[in-house]
Amino acid sequence: MAEFRIVSQDGFDLKRLAAALAESQGWPRERIGIWENRRDGEVVVTVDDGLLAPSTGPDPLTLPMHTPRDVHRACELIRRRDGSLRGVDFAELRREAARFFSAGWSVADLLHALSHRPDGAPWPRGEGYQGVEWLRHRLKHWTTPSGDIRPSVSQETVQMRIVGRAGLPEDIGMPPEGSEEAAPRTGRAAPDRVRAAADDARRLIRASTRTTSDGLSHQERTASRINRTTDAEQ
Repeated sequence: MAEFRIVSQDGFDLKRLAAALAESQGWPRERIGIWENRRDGEVVVTVDDGLLAPSTGPDPLTLPMHTPRDVHRACELIRRRDGSLRGVDFAELRREAARFFSAGWSVADLLHALSHRPDGAPWPRGEGYQGVEWLRHRLKHWTTPSGDIRPSVSQETVQMRIVGRAGLPEDIGMPPEGSEEAAPRTGRAAPDRVRAAADDARRLIRASTRTTSDGLSHQERTASRINRTTDAEQ
């Protein structure tokens, strides 16, 4: 178990600062300890040794794909992982996948979309569920009626984390119980509702934490109009 201490004389909430540091490092809360030493005015943080082990590098399944070379390699990996893509022309696979990569999807997101519907139900497997038409059919369900790419499973997770951080209810965006839209209930909000809720949450976070440039400009204009007199002048 590793240990480090945070000390400050500036009046910061050190426990909150330690929690934010742990979150920024991606450390699970149950694998760290945060202890406040009021006598010495410090916070002690203990970290599981396993979290500090040298990283073997980023997971290629979760990396964004920016260049044609990245997309080419990603498609090679997807083709090896998903047996239903055997017989699909590689150029066709790359063309279909590139649209989703340009929307910020990762290899893991695309593999999930090829094995699961947006509601979480698995796609059928086996004989007859192969080829380019089956590829297009599955990916079409991850687009909107207008053809836009829906949020991937990882993007939805991030958006819901933003909603939770803003203090909004976890079921925001879900259809009300008893409505036709709620049956069958899948336990997952519609992607467009999740996106709208995340946008609202971001605005709430900014509104509660920022000092706006308009406010600063107002202070500067007000200060420039105040005539201050010194004691000597009085």
